[in-house]
Amino acid sequence: MLEGPIPLSELQRPDAAATALLDHAPQSVVLCDRTWRIAYWNRASETLYGWTSAQVLGQELNTLLQSRHPQPVQALQQTFSTHRAWDGDLERTTASGNTLTVETTWAMVPAADGQSEWIIEYGRDITALSDAEISVRTLTHQYTNVFQAMAASFWELDFTEVRQMIGGLLQSGVTDFAAYFQNHPEFIDEAIARTTILDVNDATVRLFGGKDRDGMIGRNISPFWPQESRTIYARSLLAALRREPNLQTETRLSTLDGQLIDALFTVCWPEGHHGRGSVLVGVIDLTDRVKAEEELRQSELRFRDLFQAMSTALFQLDTAGLLGFYDDLHARGITDMGAHLDDHPEDLRRAMEGCLIVEVNTAALKILGAETAEDLIGQTVSRFWPASGEEAFRAVLQHSFASATPFEVRARNCRLDGSEFDTMFLVNASPILRARKMTLVGLVDITDEVEAKSALQKLQAEFAHASRLSVLGELAASIAHEVNQPLAAIAANGSAAGRWLKRPDPDLEELMAINEAMVCDARRAADIVSRIRSMATKRETQQFAAPINRIIEEALVFLAHELQAHGTNTRTALKDGLPDVLVDRVQIQQVVVNLILNAVQELARKNIPFPLIEVTTSQVDNRVVIRVEDTGAGIPAEMRERIFESFYTTKQTGLGIGLSICRNIVEGHGGRILADGSPLGGARFQVELPVASAAVQT
Repeated sequence: MLEGPIPLSELQRPDAAATALLDHAPQSVVLCDRTWRIAYWNRASETLYGWTSAQVLGQELNTLLQSRHPQPVQALQQTFSTHRAWDGDLERTTASGNTLTVETTWAMVPAADGQSEWIIEYGRDITALSDAEISVRTLTHQYTNVFQAMAASFWELDFTEVRQMIGGLLQSGVTDFAAYFQNHPEFIDEAIARTTILDVNDATVRLFGGKDRDGMIGRNISPFWPQESRTIYARSLLAALRREPNLQTETRLSTLDGQLIDALFTVCWPEGHHGRGSVLVGVIDLTDRVKAEEELRQSELRFRDLFQAMSTALFQLDTAGLLGFYDDLHARGITDMGAHLDDHPEDLRRAMEGCLIVEVNTAALKILGAETAEDLIGQTVSRFWPASGEEAFRAVLQHSFASATPFEVRARNCRLDGSEFDTMFLVNASPILRARKMTLVGLVDITDEVEAKSALQKLQAEFAHASRLSVLGELAASIAHEVNQPLAAIAANGSAAGRWLKRPDPDLEELMAINEAMVCDARRAADIVSRIRSMATKRETQQFAAPINRIIEEALVFLAHELQAHGTNTRTALKDGLPDVLVDRVQIQQVVVNLILNAVQELARKNIPFPLIEVTTSQVDNRVVIRVEDTGAGIPAEMRERIFESFYTTKQTGLGIGLSICRNIVEGHGGRILADGSPLGGARFQVELPVASAAVQT
């Protein structure tokens, strides 16, 4: 919008010959350029608004006149730029400050050069009209605007000749019009041909493929009524004869190019014109909706076919009760389902009771031991959740209370006969399903998998035990040395104590010191035996949070004599402040012992002049990292993966199970073990274990 007049030299002016005639027009005529700047102002405008032409040229029209309307004037201008025409009543302020009501019409017209366009406004002062005249104009204007502005298709049809045809039937004695229309379809065809279009809105032109309104007005409606919908026209006539206010139904109509569309068809008769005069028809295009409904129907058929054909047991649940339970908790301000169930464990079963089975597939019958779907449909899921599976259902509740994403969990369920079995429980409560208060559940029997995994874990434990015994055999000399040291010290201290006791005046303080040394040596011997027993004992895996540096230090103590016997130096760089790891202490100690012992033996086998083993710890993200490196010959790149295979060995007397067991142990703890070259020149083994908090989450 322009804030004030612009220089006349910059303003495009309309053709003088064209505007000369407009000066004699009895109503206000204003020409504006595309930015609504006034380029011409006729004499009637001067009289109406009180400004001369010279005063207004270059001004923005509606800003100058302070135009007001129930809708923002900018919105009216936007509507005008789209449709290139607008008419209505505006309130405006004159030069003297008076308020006028002006009947206004805007139109877009081309200029003489054929390129630029002018906005032309016609205005008429209607301030002095009577209330009755204003009401009539307002209603007429509203009807016209609604008729043209509606997105739906609207028709005004001339029904006069059809009324005359029906009158002829009445005179001939026809009383059962429904039967007559059914037996004389040619009458309906002729009635359609004699129904004339009086007016249509722009939406009708677009929907039915017309060029413009003028091209449709005056023609009959036959091209728009396919043969299959003639019965709907007959129903319209019957509704008029019965003096019904309107008729609404779904039907099919035809566009001018012969394309059929599904439509909601509504016909009404103005009051006092039942069966005669003009009729109003509304058409809403339902093609997309009907197509979508058909696609939905086909999709549902495909879903049901797929639902039944799946080998996975599938259940469709009505979860209205569960969602009501959730709504109740939300209303009470509860956001933590886990904490709520801790305080109200009985609500776990309440939630189960809120899940009702409404559909199952064939695989579901088999997995739960049912003969027919009726054995399961209508049951709540609490029937199939034993006490041993409640922890898994609790996990499902905690997830679905906070999220509508899919979830899966290992669980224990029971069959109709009460027998329990291991399952993978999969639940999908997507927003679409949740809106319909439905949930889709899948159930996979993993009993065989659980049993196989248990057997594998047992076998791996036996191999690990055998490996530990093998290591103990290799370390027999070290063990003997470790035990002999405190025993020899005890013997020596015992002899010394005996000599002190034989003295005429025994030194009690010296004897107490000797006694304390003997007790310490006895405890050291007991610790050595305890470590050996732990390594040798076959037991169940037990995982606890433990500091990794302490485990490594104990392993180095255990290997101290072996390292000394082979002349192998060790260097450690154990990082302080590492978080604990959730491990079986003996198993991880076995891994460290195996890696260090392998390095000791390899350095000795290759006669490395200055054998060195370096052990370091660090943290990377949420993992604690152990590195065991040496100055040996290293591992060829092609062997770095194979060395972890069972029974693969480079030793002449090796079994090839040590590193394989190390990998099984590490992976069983949620970690990984890698082999690589070391900057020291030899091999580097890297063990990564999740910290205790991350291990619990996984």
